[in-house]
Amino acid sequence: MIHNWKEHDLHMDFSGLAVEGHGQPSDIDLFYMGRDRALIIGEIKHRRGFLKEGQRRLFENLCNNYKYDAICLFITHEQDVYSGATEVDVSKCKVEEYYYHGRWRTPKQFTTVKDVIDYFTVPQIF
Repeated sequence: MIHNWKEHDLHMDFSGLAVEGHGQPSDIDLFYMGRDRALIIGEIKHRRGFLKEGQRRLFENLCNNYKYDAICLFITHEQDVYSGATEVDVSKCKVEEYYYHGRWRTPKQFTTVKDVIDYFTVPQIF
């Protein structure tokens, strides 16, 4: 939970850490270890945001080089501080795209972050 929205509004500038020809660092908004060591990472943006190409490559490399199952989520939310919102319930946020087993995909139906966490952490009963 974000306790101080004014501090959250600060933009993190990683450009001073960039190495020419090698891109620049990025943050990860969601990092979760599920059952059987499944790695779930995610980037959360406002619905008008987008995933930068460098972030896509970073997440692809993390997933591709992880020894066990790994999935990357591009997550969006509808909250807006200008309309008085003070927090974003990430569990209910929409998964717009996900990277899994070597490619980006779009969910076939409305999928929340909680849906993905449950799938990778709750034992499946058939």
